[in-house]
Amino acid sequence: MNDKVWILGPCSIENRDLFFECMEKIDAIMREDDVWYMKASFDKANRTSLHGGRGPGLYEAVEIWEEAKKKYPNIRLTTDVHECWQVHKLIDIIDVAQIPAFLSRQTDLIAESARAFPVVNIKKGQWLGPNNLIASVDKIKDINPDCQAWITDRGSNFGYHDLFVNFSIVDELKQYYDKVILDCTHSTQRSRAVYGTQGDPTLAARYFVSADLFNYDGVFAETHPKPLESVSDGECLIPLDELELLVNRAKAIGSIQ
Repeated sequence: MNDKVWILGPCSIENRDLFFECMEKIDAIMREDDVWYMKASFDKANRTSLHGGRGPGLYEAVEIWEEAKKKYPNIRLTTDVHECWQVHKLIDIIDVAQIPAFLSRQTDLIAESARAFPVVNIKKGQWLGPNNLIASVDKIKDINPDCQAWITDRGSNFGYHDLFVNFSIVDELKQYYDKVILDCTHSTQRSRAVYGTQGDPTLAARYFVSADLFNYDGVFAETHPKPLESVSDGECLIPLDELELLVNRAKAIGSIQ
């Protein structure tokens, strides 16, 4: 079985119809032996503006996920958790807990997630170097040695407003983490002067197809049928109708490794 990890889906669940549209499209693209996870956030809790769209909330999201699991029993789900109490609501429905970048050193949240889930995926804070995150692995393994510790690289700060992907840290991260994944979409973000961010879906597509060349274990990419209508991060999302071509290109490049 191919053990490359694909984490794909919209930034926010937004609503049932959008979630199922994305999930069914992605599932049709991926092969049966592909290890892919449907991702979508129930709450974008760290929006820049108080008035930014945040998603449907935990309880509506659980209803959507339960329906998805009934219709597609083999579907794998992941979402970000922000507070310890949310972990207990997600134990029976989510396969991988994602720790947001801004919470990537939050001890109680990491520990509670390690107790509850077989995999904890930490989004690397963009201000942190690879050696700053060894302690986060220790938190996971000390609580539950059988829990896999993944890290998703979403770029590193370059000055105040820019991100860049430092491919040279991949092998160092792999010394500590069970899997190292490249966030192809958020790593293209650039901060605006006051509110919000801008992104580059063309650059995201290049990261997506070339991640294998830099020894990543998988890719994380957000997609949407109409990216600029997304409630969040629309400027860096990969259009859903372009995803199949990119998946095929990524597999072709990966096959020559």
